[in-house]
Amino acid sequence: MKKKMAEGLLAVGKAVLLLAGCSGTGNEEGTQAAGDGADAGRQEEDNMAPGQEEGDDGSETGNTAKGASDVDETTLTMATTFSETEFAGQVISYFKDYLSEHSDGKINLEIYWGGTFANSSEELSFVSSGAADMSVLNQNNYTDVLPLLNFPSQIYGEDGFQGSIDIFTYMMEENAETAALIQAENKAQNLHMLGGMPAGTNCFVTKSECATLADLTKLKLGAGINLSAFESLGFHVVSIMPQEYYDSLSRGIVDTGYMPVSVFVSMSMQEVTPYFICDSSYTAGNFFTMNLDKWNSLSDGTKAVFQEAMEATQKYSVDLANTQTQEASATIEAAGGKVVYLPEEDQKAIQDALFATGLTDSRSYAETAGCVEEMETILTAVGEYLGLSVE
Repeated sequence: MKKKMAEGLLAVGKAVLLLAGCSGTGNEEGTQAAGDGADAGRQEEDNMAPGQEEGDDGSETGNTAKGASDVDETTLTMATTFSETEFAGQVISYFKDYLSEHSDGKINLEIYWGGTFANSSEELSFVSSGAADMSVLNQNNYTDVLPLLNFPSQIYGEDGFQGSIDIFTYMMEENAETAALIQAENKAQNLHMLGGMPAGTNCFVTKSECATLADLTKLKLGAGINLSAFESLGFHVVSIMPQEYYDSLSRGIVDTGYMPVSVFVSMSMQEVTPYFICDSSYTAGNFFTMNLDKWNSLSDGTKAVFQEAMEATQKYSVDLANTQTQEASATIEAAGGKVVYLPEEDQKAIQDALFATGLTDSRSYAETAGCVEEMETILTAVGEYLGLSVE
């Protein structure tokens, strides 16, 4: 029944996407949206129970809104293409359980897993139209309507998974100028984004041992994204989808691939490619997103529970990502494989290539969407944050 209702509202959602554009990101409503976002932390403090203190893990001790009269008793529908068992599914389940526990069961998420409610191209329009209350949106799927959120965001170094979240927190909340633009873009799509999760730490996989970028560029690389960046580094690139890696590497169609370590291990790539060569890069995305009208209809106490749930969920996702990466390395070594890291100069070369390609792609998205000036503001802030030139 939910599916039929959602299909009936899909046309409305698509109309919203077509009518709402990036060119409106400089308006007064966008500035107000940024103000609302900046007040989120203060709002959360205002709604804490008297005498409540933060726990050592960053979440509040006890159930913040437990028994609070202004927490709504509500059930929200969440459409997601993820399955319960994969990384993102485990993070979503944690978010659902936190909401229920810290609201005394008043807040319930009714989750439709595996694309049974909406597929990856429908999720945004379903949430925008209200056919679904929530989803976990991958910004890369919506460069046409969320161009400003598709800025170069790879993080390198010891900050790791937390750093991959921090850059989005900075751009979407802490930098007032970029927050105003991104939040206005979300508002134009009738969306409210709570926060994202880490996507993984990337590596190359090979059948033969490689120690440097020069070794890797002698191989034929299979990749689904960043093709021009890899070509600029000297790779011969073949475009393949992630699900094709196992077969393509087994049959020698390609000699190496590039994806997060834990994802490769989940695909049992250690059976085919015993060598995993990491470049110390980390990415994030997949934003917990609610219909903006639905968000605005919630009481302050209910919003506070959602905000606290997101903070706790992000910490959980970082811990889980680190754990799964360690487990993946152990699995590789147990299978006779090896995990190594590229030299720092090679890591820097990859970072520069991916950033340069990201700049080109971002500017292309902005030109199509009509928000060139806004995108330059975003890119300038990203460059300053990462210490990289946007010229």
